[in-house]
Amino acid sequence: MIKPTAVHAVRFLSAIAWLLTAFMTVRAISQAGLSGAGALFFGDFVHPWRGQFNLDFAWHLVFMAAWVAWRETASVKRIVFGLASIFLGGLFSFAYIFAASFAPNASIRRLLVGPPLTTNKG
Repeated sequence: MIKPTAVHAVRFLSAIAWLLTAFMTVRAISQAGLSGAGALFFGDFVHPWRGQFNLDFAWHLVFMAAWVAWRETASVKRIVFGLASIFLGGLFSFAYIFAASFAPNASIRRLLVGPPLTTNKG
């Protein structure tokens, strides 16, 4: 029997988070379409609590993009994955974390820190 580890928990949680996010995304697109998403997001900044939540979320996306770009060693992947983190949010980020958890010798430290600094150019 496989002994559960923190990496297994990350895999499980990221898979569940991705599935729920994908479901809600499909639901939102089918009911409201894509065209108003940006206007709704930025329009909500005038409401105090929705504005606070959206600003918090926007900064989370920026920091997630920076973390993903920092973990990657190839310049093109840094740019593409960083932008995907911002524009696709959890649909990209949860899948990225899930996939990264299957790296050889995966551990929470390696998942958070990325490749050894000797191979991370930049």
